[in-house]
Amino acid sequence: MNRFDMAALTWDEKPTRVNIAKNVAEKIKELVPLNQNMKVLDFGCGTGLLSFFLQPYVGEITGIDTSKGMIEVFDKKIKENQIKNMKCLNLDIYTDKLPEKYDLIVSSMVFHHIKDVSQILKILYNYLNEGGYIAIADLVKEDGSFHDDNEGVEHFGFEIQEMENKLKEAGFKEIKSEIAHIVKKQKENTERDYPIFLVVGRK
Repeated sequence: MNRFDMAALTWDEKPTRVNIAKNVAEKIKELVPLNQNMKVLDFGCGTGLLSFFLQPYVGEITGIDTSKGMIEVFDKKIKENQIKNMKCLNLDIYTDKLPEKYDLIVSSMVFHHIKDVSQILKILYNYLNEGGYIAIADLVKEDGSFHDDNEGVEHFGFEIQEMENKLKEAGFKEIKSEIAHIVKKQKENTERDYPIFLVVGRK
């Protein structure tokens, strides 16, 4: 069991995580023309927080995650809520093939855990239909204090321009970005702001 498997059962109980997903979904709705025909991939979906906020506005959503525990929680929520247009798969995009291509790929708070961001962007690019969108939310560059434990953290966030450039290098165009949410955390008796950006690109 990895730490995400262990954290999965109580993952949704943290209001910070729910608020990030909600506001990222709102910003995606502003920057991407969602419609009921869209097939969406939620990359690194966790327990499906972002997917559930997007679900009413798209055709279908597939969530993928390497954490079996997260997928089990996500799947339970789908069944309990009797949602017909969502499914989730426990797979690793490096080694497993996805069943189809998508019109939109979303990812929230995942990329700072990925060592080779450029490689993942190229893989995701190939899973998009022509004209499809990618929407990535993550931390604006910070000093490493956002997480209480930095195990498994590969980047302390990203400069927005840096992420935009990586999308361009992977072949995306029409790139735009905005701040989607600001996480406020108490750090050594002072309140710190940690902005979360959303960068959108198109194939």
